[in-house]
Amino acid sequence: MTTMQRPYDLMVVGGVYRFHWQAAQVHITVDRIRESSRQAPTAEIRVNAYPEGHIHLTTLNLLSTRTRSEVARYCAERGTTIPRDWAAIIEEMCVAVLDRWRQGEPVVRLGDVNPPLAPDYRLAPILLDKEPCLIFGEGGIGKSYLAALCGVLVDQGISFGRLEPIRGRVLYLDYETGANVTARRVNAIQAGFGMDGDSNIYYRHCWQPLATESNELQRIVAENEIELVIVDSAGPACGGEPEAASAAIAYFTELRALNVTSLTVAHRSKGAGANSPFGSVYWVNYPRSIYELKKAQDQGDNVIHVGMIHTKVNEGILQKSVSYKFGFTEGLVRVVMETLEEVPEFFDDLPLVERMISTLRSDGPSSSRELAESLGANPRSIQTLLSKDRRFANRNNMWSVAR
Repeated sequence: MTTMQRPYDLMVVGGVYRFHWQAAQVHITVDRIRESSRQAPTAEIRVNAYPEGHIHLTTLNLLSTRTRSEVARYCAERGTTIPRDWAAIIEEMCVAVLDRWRQGEPVVRLGDVNPPLAPDYRLAPILLDKEPCLIFGEGGIGKSYLAALCGVLVDQGISFGRLEPIRGRVLYLDYETGANVTARRVNAIQAGFGMDGDSNIYYRHCWQPLATESNELQRIVAENEIELVIVDSAGPACGGEPEAASAAIAYFTELRALNVTSLTVAHRSKGAGANSPFGSVYWVNYPRSIYELKKAQDQGDNVIHVGMIHTKVNEGILQKSVSYKFGFTEGLVRVVMETLEEVPEFFDDLPLVERMISTLRSDGPSSSRELAESLGANPRSIQTLLSKDRRFANRNNMWSVAR
């Protein structure tokens, strides 16, 4: 058996194929591979040669003999400095791209997979590693500041309260503002933590939907070894109407192709459900973890409280709701973690049992009926929780918090 030596070098990074024929001094880059409804795979190719330089930029049907011949003939007309077999070069490129692209991900035997006993986190307990997380809420409540905080903690590898990061590179995809605004937020948060060094967060001003830029984003993520992608925000990033199932599916499919941890920021639309930013159920089904954000702020005050309420998780448990207090001074943002109980505006967002405990502590012992009336809750629900939860004590039909 004769072993054929490959006449070219090939490097594939994030869906971008880079070929180099040393003997012919030809370099071809292939990306934006798509397959139409007629099963015609197309790709954008850029051909360069030495010493001529740029030869050709075109879209090529990888399975069409006619278009391959046309590209080879055009390259032969422009690249004439040294003899080259352009037909063979284009044929080798098309076959290699199709074979590699159609191969996809390898099949593994689950018995060979050794998963950890508990879920892995990029930023515990908020961001599951290599999974999509979604935070949503009304406009102007501090969502972007909270996203920037998560980015800073992962980028710098510092712990904050119960937030424990695994340090990694961060890419911020901004569909709403500009580099100056995002850099100002990040710098102010770092200053609030007493950090003197520059931010390592990568930033990209975006205006095309995520699906449109899939290959380029895969390249950026691969070449820069990105571990966390922040998308701000979901509406323009998904393209089309976010309420449509097709827009949500396309968006999360492209996120999955990046194969990194992601945090998506979303604004709540008018037709959204209780636990979703948009009407489509896929905005609930695809994220592995979802947080609803709420804001409390006095008029004219330079402090905002951002309540973070965990509404859905696929791995692990629902996390206890928490609030982040952002204090703003010139060029500096101080962040303090607090409980929802500490912010009166968030009292109604507490679980019923937590509201019961808080009320009994503030008002003193009460009967189950008095407690139900005070909280505006169902008396049967109150009685059930009082009877089953060991944190409550009963004396002469008056309930209090057990010591």
